[in-house]
Amino acid sequence: MPRVDDFLKAIAIAREALPTRDPETIARHAGAEFQALDIGGRITLPFFLTPVYVSYPEGQVAYEDKEAKLSLQEQGVILHYLLGAQDIPLTNQPITYREIPSGEFYYQPFLKRAQVPLVQTFGLNHELFRKAGHKLGGIDAKMGDASLTFRPFSKIPITMILWREDDEFPPDGNILFDGSIKHFLSGEDIAFLAGTVVYKLMALARGL
Repeated sequence: MPRVDDFLKAIAIAREALPTRDPETIARHAGAEFQALDIGGRITLPFFLTPVYVSYPEGQVAYEDKEAKLSLQEQGVILHYLLGAQDIPLTNQPITYREIPSGEFYYQPFLKRAQVPLVQTFGLNHELFRKAGHKLGGIDAKMGDASLTFRPFSKIPITMILWREDDEFPPDGNILFDGSIKHFLSGEDIAFLAGTVVYKLMALARGL
């Protein structure tokens, strides 16, 4: 299980790498914006529905609202997305987590973090899934019995799919990614990001 020290180390490594990259190129490839300031600059990108600011070259990550906080893991995955972003289009070819490099290695943590909670929370209540999902910016995907596609980052679509229970099978679900995701993020980051979608949905559902 990763510790706080592991997250801090990952962030420190990403911050060391950030100044070696051209910020305008990073922003263009990531679907973000770069604003030059008197000293350094700022990269602005959407994280789900909320703008996030990344100082350049320092790599400090924050919401505009100083009261809102990003977890260490969220800060890390944002920096990794910026560093991994490439000038490549979406493939529009969905893949499962197991088809991602190192996906087999992280598959059980992925199930525990994302797919199992998705089905446990929404498998018997697709309407709640849709209501919470639309609040998170989900777009109907027309797959399974209920499905929505989310964009935690501009170039990272994640599709959540649910199937109803029947006489033979319990409720089920799956999570699909665009084939291009393996060029942007590691398997560990992808598992965390998928889990973040699910836990944001769960939090929204509690208020509905």
